[in-house]
Amino acid sequence: MKTNAFFKTAIIPIILALVLMSCEKEKQGGLTLKFSGTTASKGLAIKSDNAATVIVESFKINIGEIELEFHDDQFISDSIGYDDEIELKGPFEVDLIKNGDALVTIIASNVELPPAGYEEIEFEFKKSKNSISEMYQKTVLVRGTINGVPFVFYTDEEFEVEIEFEDDVYVDEATLAIVTVSFNIASLFDPAMGGINIANATDGNGNGIIEIYDGDPDGNEELADRIEDRLDDIIEAFEDQFDD
Repeated sequence: MKTNAFFKTAIIPIILALVLMSCEKEKQGGLTLKFSGTTASKGLAIKSDNAATVIVESFKINIGEIELEFHDDQFISDSIGYDDEIELKGPFEVDLIKNGDALVTIIASNVELPPAGYEEIEFEFKKSKNSISEMYQKTVLVRGTINGVPFVFYTDEEFEVEIEFEDDVYVDEATLAIVTVSFNIASLFDPAMGGINIANATDGNGNGIIEIYDGDPDGNEELADRIEDRLDDIIEAFEDQFDD
């Protein structure tokens, strides 16, 4: 058995806590891609500075496409014709947390990979175009409670994540590649991890739901902007760690 790791950063408190590729010899090669959510506890119960309790019950993202880039001059075999990247076309609606439970979701399985040296993975948060989905026109959708009152946060901001591997990972025709992208949800909302404290969000229109998004009717738009900025900062800091 042969195993190659892209990289592993599970300890640092950021939303992208782990990206791992392991390669094992099998009879037939292919790519399996997984997304997972990680939380400190079921429902991600967070105690804020004012002792309020924030519980994240669901966390969903929409991935438009995923790209794996390789060196086109490092083909192990010239038997397959490709450009210098593999594109997995979405959209992929991914549940990271559902009913309070962190999930692992397989969004692609046994995808053929050209034999080459892989140098980068990129994935994009894109607005959903599915008009019958709750993710329509959204990239991120979060639901939960603040002191027992339901809240909803969403954004239509589009994010792009590019991760350069420290060392190329070489794949041949007999390689099974497993890529797992894991999101540490607490780093977005837990103040102890640099996250945004949403405990003071209010139900301004009194409809029983605390709404947090651009142009929301509850007066929480500034808080929504801070959450979006936090996402940007997390992604930028994560990319910087692997920037050549």
